[in-house]
Amino acid sequence: MVKRKQLSEAQQSPPVEENCKSLIKKLASCKQTIRDRSLRTLLRTWLPEQASVPDEDMKKLWQGIFYCMWHADKSLYQSELIDRLAAALHSLPLPLSVHYFTVFLFTMRREWSRIDRLRLDKFYLLIRRFLHALLALMDGSSWDLELTRRLMGVLFDGTFLAGDKFQGNGVNYHVASVFVEEVREFLPLRKEVLELVFGPFVMVLGIVSDKVLVGKIKSNLFDELLKMGRRLLDVKKGGDEGVAEDDDVVVLGSIALSMEFGKRFYEMGSSPDCHQGNRKVIFALHKEFLQLEKDMLSSGVEVSITEASRDEEVPELVPMTVETEAGVPETNKIVANGSSSKKKKSSLKKCSKSKKDSDKKDADVVVNHGEKDESVDETMISDLREEFEKIASEMGPVRDEVASVCEEAEPVPVAQKNKKRKRENKGVVEQGATVNRDAAETSVPGPSSEKSSKRVRFAMKNNLVWKPHCPLPPQDLRLPPSATPRGSALKKGIPAGPVRESPSRKTKKKVKPNKRKGVKTIKK
Repeated sequence: MVKRKQLSEAQQSPPVEENCKSLIKKLASCKQTIRDRSLRTLLRTWLPEQASVPDEDMKKLWQGIFYCMWHADKSLYQSELIDRLAAALHSLPLPLSVHYFTVFLFTMRREWSRIDRLRLDKFYLLIRRFLHALLALMDGSSWDLELTRRLMGVLFDGTFLAGDKFQGNGVNYHVASVFVEEVREFLPLRKEVLELVFGPFVMVLGIVSDKVLVGKIKSNLFDELLKMGRRLLDVKKGGDEGVAEDDDVVVLGSIALSMEFGKRFYEMGSSPDCHQGNRKVIFALHKEFLQLEKDMLSSGVEVSITEASRDEEVPELVPMTVETEAGVPETNKIVANGSSSKKKKSSLKKCSKSKKDSDKKDADVVVNHGEKDESVDETMISDLREEFEKIASEMGPVRDEVASVCEEAEPVPVAQKNKKRKRENKGVVEQGATVNRDAAETSVPGPSSEKSSKRVRFAMKNNLVWKPHCPLPPQDLRLPPSATPRGSALKKGIPAGPVRESPSRKTKKKVKPNKRKGVKTIKK
């Protein structure tokens, strides 16, 4: 009976859970092809189709994704995989995307103590890319205050203010270390948004009991703001020269000088919720920010966040149209470098055309942007023409693309080839005996023997087959020159000439004399 009940419950389980289980197993596979196929199915088809996923199923999914990341080896493949995982925040619906990011932080904290030092870098990169994707999600909604407050709450509740008992402090340390670097791309922002982005760090600095985290937030966030604020104050006192509006000194320094961090640190350090061990750090920051604000007031420098705002109005471009003598506006005529807008014929110019007519045509410039309704005053057009005529006269006449028939062709200078040094032939026959191997092989007349890169010298002195003092052999014994020994055979001491089979010398065997044992005769 018990087995039948278990089978009936298994048969009644929804297909969503079965697909989820199979995906989790394939995500943790040892084979890369199976992992890639299952991850593609998860991110493209299965997950976007779900209106909502239970929390337990999402945790199991992220367990499989964690081991999918665990098995990734090569750095390029790791980066591509991390980009695919982080891009899911933008492709999923907003509630599901927030749940996806929340469980990601939970999984990182739960599994952090199991990550060895060899795999630590790729998980650092994973946290950085997910933080950047979260900030990009806020930027895509034009930094809506409600959405920004919600997403920043998810980030802080999942990292700095997490109530779990996991040993995942490394996640908190890394988020605090890279936060300024990742948010820098989206700065400057409105003051209301900056209060939601940077304000919670003051509260975290007073509440948390982890001294390492307090040091990370202080050194990577507030000390950086203090440094940029002092530099900006020095630049403003010196005359504000040589610093662009999008520079780190202007963007981060304006935040430090206009956010009133000194007041915020004093309120946090005085509150009963502040951790006793953090008061010293908080009041030290309060003193430094307060001194920075006093220096700004005493110097008479005014710094506001709006002066470096990204939301600048772009001026509308007014299209220009010019009416011809017939009253019809000419459009789509944009001419550069003072040349006329008429199409140039491919035929050659006639000699009867004078240079004055070509100069006048080159000086006429018409600039239109394709709209017929709006017009510009004649005075403005005449002024523009005068300016273009001055520029054209200074630049001089521009040559047409097609040359005139009467113009003589300019001789093209030809670079002279350097002659190679002639090699001296000492004790060799005259130069007429040299043979050019390349010229002999091809029928086309090639380069001369003096300029040839390859030379073959044939000296009668060194290539004689028969020496003069030796008599010639009979005609039937003569062999072609190819049969003569060459190269290494000559080096071995074989004399030049045809190869002959010399008769082998027969060595006579020495016959040992037979030693006969003499018979001793007895003398009588």
